[in-house]
Amino acid sequence: MKINQTKMGSSDCFSDDYLFQQIRNGQYEAMELFFNRYYMPLCRFGMSYESNSCLVEEKVADIFIQLWTNRNILDKIINPKSYIYVIVKNSLKTARKSEQFYQQIDETKPINSMFSPSREQEIIENEQKEMKTNLIREILDIIPKKSRQAFELSRIDGLKYKEIAEILNVTPKTVENHIALALKYISKALESYKKEGVLNSI
Repeated sequence: MKINQTKMGSSDCFSDDYLFQQIRNGQYEAMELFFNRYYMPLCRFGMSYESNSCLVEEKVADIFIQLWTNRNILDKIINPKSYIYVIVKNSLKTARKSEQFYQQIDETKPINSMFSPSREQEIIENEQKEMKTNLIREILDIIPKKSRQAFELSRIDGLKYKEIAEILNVTPKTVENHIALALKYISKALESYKKEGVLNSI
């Protein structure tokens, strides 16, 4: 999706609703800005449903192609951010069931480092600057899947509880509980590491 963005500039200048409106009007520049804004976050989110990074990248890219192809219906979308996350989730869950059935998933392929926990590590290290990378990975791995997803969508992608609720198909209160649980796991793990002297300081 390489086009001239001089007319529209940085994606930070425009809301999702505005970009959707421009995409519906056939502005391909808006499509690329929206793609650049959400491609990486969606790939990271997709990795929580599918470990095959190639499949995740393909499915996420397909979402943007579908958006452009079906741009005439975008005016019906109330929350673009929640909309694309839900599409990615459903697409990967469907693909996973299909591929498991035909046993065609190649489990030996390494996960692309762009979508590995290093992305999560970078964000969390900003809040816990003296944590070691391997400890962060261990902490994230012990958090239950749903709680980890809610935590990442909130702390990494910056989504609101209501948006996360729409994506995970739960209530905002459940999202709040998942994040509280994730923080509890993190807090307990950090306290344990601290007592063991693994961390110099928190």
